[in-house]
This record gives sequence, structure tokens and C-alpha cells, in this order.
Amino acid sequence: MLEMLLEENLVSVVGMVDINPDAPGLALAREHGIAIYNNAEEALRACAPCVSFNMTHNEMLEEVASEILGAGGIVGGLEARLIWRIISNMKDAQSELHFQASHDVLTGLYNRRYMMEQLYQGVSQATRYRHPYAIVVMDLDRFKQVNDIYGHAAGDKVLSTMAGILRESVRDADIAGRWGGEEFLVLLPHTDLDGARQAAEQWLKRVLATPLGVGGGKSIQVSFSAGVAMFDPVNGRPAVKQALNIDQQVETLLHLADKRMYLAKDSGRSCVVVSGD
Repeated sequence: MLEMLLEENLVSVVGMVDINPDAPGLALAREHGIAIYNNAEEALRACAPCVSFNMTHNEMLEEVASEILGAGGIVGGLEARLIWRIISNMKDAQSELHFQASHDVLTGLYNRRYMMEQLYQGVSQATRYRHPYAIVVMDLDRFKQVNDIYGHAAGDKVLSTMAGILRESVRDADIAGRWGGEEFLVLLPHTDLDGARQAAEQWLKRVLATPLGVGGGKSIQVSFSAGVAMFDPVNGRPAVKQALNIDQQVETLLHLADKRMYLAKDSGRSCVVVSGD
């Protein structure tokens, strides 16, 4: 309720009451400089004139509030319950919309739009604080054959399994997403080429060690080809220099990782390439 009221420009919250001094609502009120109270009657007298929301459903409290604030000064009972239900449903809907806007529906990983936003932010921070920043572009090998031979359901399972391995394997600071089709992208802040290569090779080992059942007692082994690139604002290598603007830095970084991913394909697939363009 407090979160909703704080977002409403037509309302000014003047007080918050809770008998529990450690209540999350009081903590939020403190952050916003809102007066907090542990006694409801004291709060009502200090904040009047105002409109009070009684979320306790305590009828005696409503009587006290009505005496202090007058008719219409207290919202409680069924009205409070309905408002609470509406706000909860709206909050759930907003959370779902936010998730859908930033995540890929099939894999649950971040989508391309969100990854681009994070890549721009990451390169900008790497430039400002002068630390290395690496990315890994991965493309599942012979994925079209999986769809053609075993069907799209098997292909979806392969994508979901790959996503699960990345989700379990990357560091908390890393960001993994579905880049498009059968391509995946992982952003690795504070990571040089060698560190990114080692991480990608570990992911590849896990993928190779995870055979997937495709029905009829059959299973397939999946692999990917990966290209790694690094932005190094200190040494200006391998090809992404600090002198470039942010758009050029991001474009060059993606281009280099993508080209190296294709070099991995040309080298026989199921490998990680960190050099050459």
C-alpha cells in the first residue's frame, strides 16, 4: 500500500503506523523521510487532517479514527480489503510485464533487448573505471539438424537445457541471455580474455556431458561454438579501444566475438576461439 501511495503524485504520505518496529513498511517510510509511529491514536492526532487507511481491519481502531478524523477520514473494512486486492493484482501484473519485457519466453534467460542495455552499461563502466570487460557469443552446433530430424519440441528442449546450464554455471556478476535463435550471449565484467576462455570451456564441458533424451529411447549430444572478445580500456586491445565512442565500442566488441564464433565453426565446431578476426 505504501509503495503504491508513494508512486501517486496526487497523494502525500504524512505518517506510517505499525506496532512492530522492524516492519518493512516502517523501514520504507524511514527511507522516504515519512514520520513513523507505533501508536495509532498518536499518529492520527499528529497527522490530522488526513485520510487514514486501516489495513488491520480492527473495528475499534476505525471508531477512534472516525472520532479524530471525522466521517470519510478512514478507509477500512471491505473497502481496504478491495483496495489491497486491486493493488496486489496490479503489482503482480506489473511484475509479469516487466519479466516478459526483459526475458526470453522459452529459456527464461534475458532477451536481446535487455542484453544490449546491459552491454552498453557494462562497457561504459569499464571505460570509466578502467577494468577489462569480456563477452562470449555461443552458437549451438548443427541445431537445424536437431529440429529437422527430431522435431521442434526437441529443439526447444535443447535450448532450454543450454539455458539451464548457463544459469547454473555463470557467476553472480555475469549476465547470460538468449541472443537470438540458437545463439547465446554472456557478459563478463572484470574479466580478461583468458578468464572468459576458461569460463566458456567449462560451459562447453558441461554441455557435452549432458546428453538429451529426444523420445523413443534415443538421446543426442549437443555442443556449441564460441567466440570471445574483450574490451580493455587500459591497454586498448585486442581491437576495442577507449578512443572509440560507446556505440563503436559495443559494435566492435560484438563484431569481433561474432567473427571468432564463426572461426570456431570453421575450426570443426565444439570449441572456443579467443583470437583472430
